[in-house]
Amino acid sequence: MTDKKPTIRIDVVSDVVCPWCYIGKRRLEKAIENTQISDNVQIIYHPFQLDPSVPSEGVDFNTYAQNRFGDGYLQKFYQVEQAGQTTGLDFDFEQLPKAINTFHLHRLLAVAAENGQQAVLKEALLKAYFIDKLDLTDKDVLVAILTQIGWPSEKTLAILASDRGSDEVKEEMHYFRQLGVSGVPFYIINKKYTLSGAQPSEVFEEALQQVIKEIAVTVETQNNSCDIETGEC
Repeated sequence: MTDKKPTIRIDVVSDVVCPWCYIGKRRLEKAIENTQISDNVQIIYHPFQLDPSVPSEGVDFNTYAQNRFGDGYLQKFYQVEQAGQTTGLDFDFEQLPKAINTFHLHRLLAVAAENGQQAVLKEALLKAYFIDKLDLTDKDVLVAILTQIGWPSEKTLAILASDRGSDEVKEEMHYFRQLGVSGVPFYIINKKYTLSGAQPSEVFEEALQQVIKEIAVTVETQNNSCDIETGEC
């Protein structure tokens, strides 16, 4: 037998330009910390595009927001800014340079997942966009971000100039649309429980505790099935 605890898998469908996805990320992280399972959680991020019609060069953010949400868009964003502050996120939507097309960012995340760097890149991109308010359509900006996680500039530029990861991103987006995911963030915990939206940390905690209980029951059942004489399980 082994004392190693089973891994809890959390699939997160989200977009880099989704503020509620960033808020939800912080709330989920708090729930994981409170349940003391940080070493036994695997988070996998999956692509979603809030608006795939945005051109690759991006659009002035305030112009885009007014066209999409109407004259009252600043009040709507103020409410999101307030929610962000409760999780330590300092949003200021008026200062965002562009609304951007995130397909190329999802390609980078897909490649990063190949060597276990997806989570750190996801955080870096969210921070760069919402907190540092950088233009993520600028290749030099992306090179600088990826350099921070150890990618040589040549690697980043080569990926951006290619279609690497494109098929995977398209397939995943289609898969989750077929599952009925029409808004983000969306969470699937241990391939069993689903949560939609940036739920309060307490809701995430409740779901995680339920999974922990189920794992404990499964482990106990497996242990009880061991051969008493040989110790074989």
